[in-house]
Amino acid sequence: MAFVSRRGFLETGAALAALSACRQTTAAKTPPTKWTDAVSQAKAVAEGKTQPTALVEAAIRRLESVNGKINAVKFPNLERAREIAANGVKGPLAGVPTLIKDNVHQKGLPYTQGCRALAATVADATDAYPAAIETAGFVSIGRSTLPEFGITATTEPLLTGVTRNPWNLDHSTGGSSGGSAAAVAAGVVPVAHANDGGGSIRIPASCCGLVGLKPSRRRMAGDAASPDIATHLGVEGCVSRTVRDTAAWFHATQAKGEGAAFAEAPLVTGPSKDRLRVGLRLNHPSGGLPHEEVQRVFGEASALLQKLGHKVKDVPAPYKGEVVIPAFMALWESGAGQAVAEITKMAPGVDPSTILEPLTLTMAAQAATYTPEQMQVSTAALDEAMASYRAQFKDIDIYMTPVLGQPAAPIGYIAPTIPWPEQRERLIAYAGFTGVENVAGVPSIGLPIGESKDGIPIGIQFATAPGGEARLIALAYELERELLWYDRRPGVWAGEI
Repeated sequence: MAFVSRRGFLETGAALAALSACRQTTAAKTPPTKWTDAVSQAKAVAEGKTQPTALVEAAIRRLESVNGKINAVKFPNLERAREIAANGVKGPLAGVPTLIKDNVHQKGLPYTQGCRALAATVADATDAYPAAIETAGFVSIGRSTLPEFGITATTEPLLTGVTRNPWNLDHSTGGSSGGSAAAVAAGVVPVAHANDGGGSIRIPASCCGLVGLKPSRRRMAGDAASPDIATHLGVEGCVSRTVRDTAAWFHATQAKGEGAAFAEAPLVTGPSKDRLRVGLRLNHPSGGLPHEEVQRVFGEASALLQKLGHKVKDVPAPYKGEVVIPAFMALWESGAGQAVAEITKMAPGVDPSTILEPLTLTMAAQAATYTPEQMQVSTAALDEAMASYRAQFKDIDIYMTPVLGQPAAPIGYIAPTIPWPEQRERLIAYAGFTGVENVAGVPSIGLPIGESKDGIPIGIQFATAPGGEARLIALAYELERELLWYDRRPGVWAGEI
């Protein structure tokens, strides 16, 4: 690792808790010449070794050097970032540059959701979660790309164009947080905002070799009042190269105080000595096996857990895939239907095909065929799956599955120009592992355990009971210590610029 030795990496985790107590300086400093993670950057600011302005300028240079190749940011906000950094930044991660995904509101900035119909939309207020990111001290330099309305597992929207994987430009970054993942993987920023309604943090993390924590439902700032039901799917978080960056982001942006659904989670700074009971399930929810290279990496993860002293055993799926998959897809399709209805109201008389993608329109068309009674059946099935999924944690501590059914898909494989009836089964087979964790409302983390024969990262998912993020982060630290995934560099890399 460029910025710290393996032993030092673990030891300096304890410095996280003290960052906010350190005093900043206004002395002119420059950022480190080699890549550093968010925790190291914040520590350098707190100790007076650099300034937020220097970190932001370095991130802007890196973005400009590679964005033409990966297309991770279509709407940069560079002058705004410079102004924020120059005016003084406070918080536990003060001065660390980041990106905000283009599906949450930031006052005065574009809010397109990856959709041509919203290309000129500017937010008039800031949502609670991006406000929490700013309160933590992060400085966003741009709005990261996503598929239209975040409805698919690749980032190839017609509005902003294809976002490409730094590991192989012919392959997808995943979705829907694909722009954030591409930028972090390429070393533009150390950590970036992401959110997840069916895998949209974990899937890009898997495709791009990153850490991707999906928190529990109602865990993060702004979500405390959200209903704890199986149909409330979305949560906020980040993607990062190091576990400690994810830990720091999570700790700084979780819901706190009166009204929070969970007691405040501690800042986790290293592995735990606890040995865990890990339930393994390799089979796809539909019953088949994933790609052979995913099977191999899954086996490597299982062997490593056993080597570390954890107890692993095969467990059956805690839900019926033949029931949950169609119920989940009906809910997903209905979301597309709601989006189309809203856009149609906004643009009466406009041909929807000129402002909405074929995938969105055909998913909405499918949603229109469902009766209210059928949707009630789907909702009941998801509620039952939530209960059964959570119940398994009486017998195991961790539930382990692949993130994806195959390595990162080629560009075009699940493009939004392919109508829904033609790609439905392809998308289910590719991205069908991750939705049930959203249904269950449990925390889960995707970790870059291995890679394909072509050098494309392959992630494995670990989940636990609601509120158990600290357990997942501690396990991630332990696996990171063994695998040192932060040392790997993709072909498109700006980290040392």
